[in-house]
This record gives sequence, structure tokens and C-alpha cells, in this order.
Amino acid sequence: MNQKIEQKSKVRIGLECHVQLATKSKLFCACPTKGEDIPNSRTCPTCLGLPGSKPVLNKTAVDFALTVALALNCKLNREFFFSRKTYFYPDLAKNYQITQYEVPVGEKGFLEIAGKKIGITRVHLEEDPASLVHEDGAKSSNYSLVDYNRSGIPLVEIVTEPDMSSPKEAREFMDSLLNILNYLGIYEHGVSVLKADCNLSYAGGNRVEVKNVTGFRAIEQALLFEEQRQKAQASKAGVLRETRGFDAQTGVTYSMRKKETENDYGFIADADLPVVKVDDLWVKKIKSKLPELPEQKALRIAKEFGLTEYDAKVIAQSKRLSDIFEAAGKIDSKIAVRIVSRELLGVLNYNKLSLEDTKVDANGISGLVMLLKGGKVGDKNAKESLIKYVLEGILPEKFLEENKLLIDSSEIDVKGVVAQVVSENAQAFSEFRSGNQKSLNFLIGQCMRRLKGRADARQLQKELEAMK
Repeated sequence: MNQKIEQKSKVRIGLECHVQLATKSKLFCACPTKGEDIPNSRTCPTCLGLPGSKPVLNKTAVDFALTVALALNCKLNREFFFSRKTYFYPDLAKNYQITQYEVPVGEKGFLEIAGKKIGITRVHLEEDPASLVHEDGAKSSNYSLVDYNRSGIPLVEIVTEPDMSSPKEAREFMDSLLNILNYLGIYEHGVSVLKADCNLSYAGGNRVEVKNVTGFRAIEQALLFEEQRQKAQASKAGVLRETRGFDAQTGVTYSMRKKETENDYGFIADADLPVVKVDDLWVKKIKSKLPELPEQKALRIAKEFGLTEYDAKVIAQSKRLSDIFEAAGKIDSKIAVRIVSRELLGVLNYNKLSLEDTKVDANGISGLVMLLKGGKVGDKNAKESLIKYVLEGILPEKFLEENKLLIDSSEIDVKGVVAQVVSENAQAFSEFRSGNQKSLNFLIGQCMRRLKGRADARQLQKELEAMK
């Protein structure tokens, strides 16, 4: 145990998270961020870096960056400006990237995960480079194609301190960050891109950066591989300071180039863009629009709906999940928390799906909770309808109606079925009368089987107790 803790403490991980902001236009021009997928169709002289073109700053992107900085407990810089990061590569037509270097939008913040504060070094704005398309993959292709549709897409970069001590912790950080971004409404889940440059050093050795890793599972895999590679390398020739790529198919990182230093980029202030001054009124307006964030929501719904701290945190881990629960919880909070935090999440986890992969919404879950509260459906059939809802998008109420699984006391002889089950299982009934809970559950199960789940277990228990 002590050896494992010591080994973990040797690993230092920091992340540079690049978040695509959900704006309608690009960061420095009016070209749309979404549209047809025809290569190089959403471009203009500014995107293409043509001589004489001038950038114009997108205010909505600045608003979004300020929002992120405040949500991550950062100190806002009331004056900031943009710089040119110079490097020569096909994905930047003008041979430099407009970013922030000397003064970011915000700095010195933190994000807490599992009681541990992960420091946020800075939050800043920058433009996304173009897409490089490699027909046979980056390592095997003989040529690259360039699509400038992505060039100029607004990104907010969130740089952490090297406070994470394991790949698992890095993934937990990404999960928490994504949850906050979804709550803020500045990131379009499933459409916008969220990727990270992963920095890891082992036992005080050189820091190695793994560039442009997309997907939280891939981030964890890349860091796991890099941890083992550096551990092995440290005992031999030592770890080289370099930039590496990650092959998601093989789970292996590979060398790309020697690690650049900040001096290599020749940062200079961009003379085409003015200094941005953030006054008190602007900050007040941004703060007034900040939504309730996950921790705040967990505290509120725990108090409002009488939830345990654990259930509240599980539900608040997703804005969409919490919205579904709150709608259903107004009908019956006890049933809703069982359906949402246990049954629904259980079906999703078993099938390795996220809520965003499904058509599940507040109306469908609320309808199912209403049926359960009204005694119109048994637990077994309710769960079956939930599985169909998750996997096929069929509303629970529709599925139950079409398959005649709703409880209708006028159509079934509950008392007659109970009497028949008792007659055929005299030993079990005798044990139930003596207080055996397992025998009661057995008898209810036998009744449910004959009624095909179209009865309420509570009603069946009352009938059995009446016959004692």
C-alpha cells in the first residue's frame, strides 16, 4: 500500500485543455463555425491569412471566456491583449496563431475534484488552426491535405498546474470540467471539440507533452502509457524532453519533435487588435448570467427533494440528468431518485452509453414516474420499459400500453390469482405466516409471473397479509 502511494507521488500531470466555444461565427471574422462539410467553404481572407486582411474580435467569445474563468474561480484580468505565436506549418496560413501569452483572460483559479483542488494556471482565448487530413493516418500518409474551415474557430484554453498524480485523476478532472462547461452552456456537447495536451513527468525528470488527445478515455490511456514509458526510460538513458503524439488504435505514444520552448515561438503583441478593457459593469453582467453549477445544484436538490448527499452528487454530475430528475422529482421524489440515479444510470452503464447517446428526456421519465406513483405499472415492467426507452427511444408509456403491461384492476382477478398461488404453495404460505420474508417475496413473485407483471407488488402483499 505505501509502495503504491509512493509510486503515485512520483507522477506529476498537468493538462492544457482546448475547448471549442459554441459561437455562431469565428473568433476574428464573420465566417460561420458550422455549415456544410465541403472543405475550405467557410473561409474568407482573414481565415486564409491573405495580405491586407484584418482581424475583428468576437465579443461573444470574450463573454464565454470570462464565464469560464469565473466558473473556475479565476482572478479576472481587467485589461488583456492578444499576441502572435509564430510558427511555420500548413495549418496556419499566416504563419502565426493569434493567442494570449503575457496576460490571459483569467488566472490563479482552481477546480475541486474529490476534495482535492487542482490549480488552474490560466484561462485564455485563441484561434484554432486548420485541419490537417491524412488519408492513411498521420504516421503513414505520404501527403497532407488542409481544410481551413476550422481555422479561426474560437477556443478557450484552460491550463492546469501539474497537480494531478495519476491518469485516473486526470480523467476525473476532465469529467468535472466537461460537466461545468455543459452547465455554462458555452460548449455544445457532441458537436464542439474538447481535446487536451497532456503533460507528464516521472520522478522529477523531464516533462513530456502528448499533443492533441481527443476523448477522455484516450487521455487516460495516453497518460498510462507515458507513465510506464517514462518509468522504464528513467532507469536507462533518462527521459528526453519532447513533444509526442498518441495513436488511439494502439494506445501508444510516439515521438513527433523535440520540445519547443516559449522563446522558439517569438511571441509579440498583435498590433491589429486593441487592448480589451473589462469594466465593472461587464463583469457584473457576466456574473448575473452564471448558472447554478454542479456543487450548488447538489446542495439544493438534496435539501429540496430530501436526497442523500451521494444521490444528489450523482444526479448533479450531468446537467441533462439533473434536469430530468427535477421534472420527475416534482411528481414523486422517492420514485424519481430510484428511477434516475439507479435504474436509468444502471441501464446506461451496462450498455456503455452516455445519456447524450439516447432520446431520454424529462417528459418520458416523468411519465414513467407518474405511472409508478399511480400504481399503474409494476417495477419489473417499468424497468423493461426503461430499457426499451434507452435502447430504442420508445416512450415507456407507449411501450407499456402496446404490450398490455399496464395494471388495470378491472381486467384481472388479483384476488383469484393470489388464492390460487397460496393453494399451490401451502408450505411457502405457512412459512410466510410465521414471518419468513423470503417466502413472502416468493409468493409475490409467483403472483407476478401469472399476472405478467400487471399488478402492484404492494397490492399483492396486502392481499396475502389479508389471508393470514
